[in-house]
Amino acid sequence: MASLTRYRCPVTPDDCPTSESRGFCAVHEWDRLVPERVLISEELNGSGEPGGSDVTPEGDRSGPVTVHEPAAEGEVERPPRPPGTPPPRPEPTRPPIVRPTPVRSSTVRLALVLAGVLVPLRGEGEAPTRLGRDAPDCAHVTGLDLLDQISREHAEFFWESGRLYVRDTCSSNGTFVDGERIEGHARVWPGSHEVRLAQDVDLVIVEIDEFGAPL
Repeated sequence: MASLTRYRCPVTPDDCPTSESRGFCAVHEWDRLVPERVLISEELNGSGEPGGSDVTPEGDRSGPVTVHEPAAEGEVERPPRPPGTPPPRPEPTRPPIVRPTPVRSSTVRLALVLAGVLVPLRGEGEAPTRLGRDAPDCAHVTGLDLLDQISREHAEFFWESGRLYVRDTCSSNGTFVDGERIEGHARVWPGSHEVRLAQDVDLVIVEIDEFGAPL
């Protein structure tokens, strides 16, 4: 014969959750669980059906039973609730703390100063900002079409993984970063790198505010 002891709520034993260890009812948190002995028969009769009584309740559960048992090891002892006192209301669930998402560097507003005119740079996920005498992004730069050293499609700025890059687009006179002519593309950032188109057209990368003014 193998025995299994379960614990039930003395207030509503059939409705409240049972437990395999001593403690308090999850619904009526001031009522200690009452042990109930369950006998499990391991003997079978000749027909293959379980023999004897499978479940034998211990004690009469026809009405509420209040039993005060000592707290198990590691369990906090709670004082009994006075008769007629309603169970305390559960504490309200606190809403989760929502922390702001860190701002990626690609969300910083940047612009180029080209021939004294601001050329705003597009953000990550958008088309590159293209520079050149025939580039639509530079159409508002007065006198750029007169600079023969700049190709019609000279260079472009783009974002990748939150980083800013400049790429030479097969210009005749090249694109330079920190004095070195680049092959392909190079990473740049305001205040950290010097960018030049051809031999004498300098670019300055600046941060701008929401109104497009340099910071």
